[in-house]
Formats: sequence, structure tokens, C-alpha cells
Amino acid sequence: MTIRTSLRRFPSILCATFLCAAAPLTQAGDVEGVHFPDSVQSGEQGLVLNGTALRTKWGFNVYAAGLYVTERTQDEDVIMKKDRGCKRVQIAMLREVSADKFNSSIEESIEGNLSDTERRLFDGELKAFLKCFSHGASLKKSSVVNIDYVPEQGTVVSVDGHVHKLIPGNEFYHVLLRLWIGNPTQESMKPGLLGKAG
Repeated sequence: MTIRTSLRRFPSILCATFLCAAAPLTQAGDVEGVHFPDSVQSGEQGLVLNGTALRTKWGFNVYAAGLYVTERTQDEDVIMKKDRGCKRVQIAMLREVSADKFNSSIEESIEGNLSDTERRLFDGELKAFLKCFSHGASLKKSSVVNIDYVPEQGTVVSVDGHVHKLIPGNEFYHVLLRLWIGNPTQESMKPGLLGKAG
């Protein structure tokens, strides 16, 4: 299956920087039948596929993930601290998962990546982020979740084309990235998304 972004109407302040469409491929990542384009376009900003990874649990494939950045790098500090351009974590579900279970896995990873002080500091942002997955409906097999950083604005989550409200702030998205390239619950996620695997 090919991942494409399908965004509904969004406030005009974000349109110039956030609307993304698949660009012609030069090199691509395929994970368990999920195709990640080598590049996407975000407004006038092109993003490239930095790496891909497979999330498994108890021997079952749960989701495939791709990380898009402005310039490929294997240095997580560059991605999380220095590069403040557009970014995207794209998740393609490989099996149906309830919203509660998906949220629980995120909360578990948050526990392993944020200090008590950071959890208090970003409490509002974390609640807003988790709310995107707490609507009660399951994430179906082939569901696509996009977690985007819009420079100087904040974090936007879309689930199967439904765009949630902007979570303001420049720091939260880069703290959130730790869930995949900081101290992820599944260690293999980090080298995969950093382009170090294989």
C-alpha cells in the first residue's frame, strides 16, 4: 500500500507550510508492504526520508514508521536540537489497535523519555497529543497517522486525513521525537529511523 497524505481544510495560517503531497521518487523505503516515498513536499520545503522502522509486539507487526527531515542525518541531536525545519513522523498501522492500547504504548514511552519535571512542563501539550488518539475508535489496519512539525507554530497530528488542532510551541515536537529516536520502547526503532539499520 502506498502512503499518501489526505488533508482536509486547515486554517490558512498553516496552509503555506503544512500541506504535503508525495513527490517523485528517487529512492524509497518499503516496510512490510508499506511504501514510504523518498521525498515529500511541505509548502516550499522539501522533506526527505531519513529512515524507516518496524514496531512489533509479542511477535506481531504493529506499525511501520518513517521519519522525514529537511536533510538526512544519522545524528539524533541534529534532528532533535539543531534542525528546526519541517519534520514528519509517519505511522502506517499493520494491524488494528484500539485507541486505548495505542495511547497506553505512547504513555509507556513517555515515561521512559521524559523526566518528572519535563512531564509537568509539557503536561498541557502531552494531554492534547494523547487526546488525538482517545476518541474511542480503533486505529484500523492501513490507518495512517502523521505527526508533523510546522516551524514557529507547533505540532499537528492527522489520523486518516482528520487533522487535529495545532499544539503550539517549538519545543514539544522535538521532545516527542524521543519516543522514536531517543529511548524508544523498542530499541530497533531508533537505528532504523536514523538510517543506521541494514
